[in-house]
Amino acid sequence: MRKKKEYRFTVIIEPCEEGGYFASCPAFPGCHVQGETYEETLKEMRNAIDAFVEDYKTEKEPIPDDDVTITTLKIAI
Repeated sequence: MRKKKEYRFTVIIEPCEEGGYFASCPAFPGCHVQGETYEETLKEMRNAIDAFVEDYKTEKEPIPDDDVTITTLKIAI
């Protein structure tokens, strides 16, 4: 049995002003979801990424590499 390749994708999750959370996955342009709770948002994002991956496989397109780097900058004010 062939071992499945694992991928790791960056997911950005931000709280919404009106409540809940907004999440996006930079590796897949247009891949974003909203949820009432943090956990729901993560679950919905996993489902969205799964759907994007299936679309890429169906179209025989390579799964994109996640080359996003997240960092912080310290700024004195």
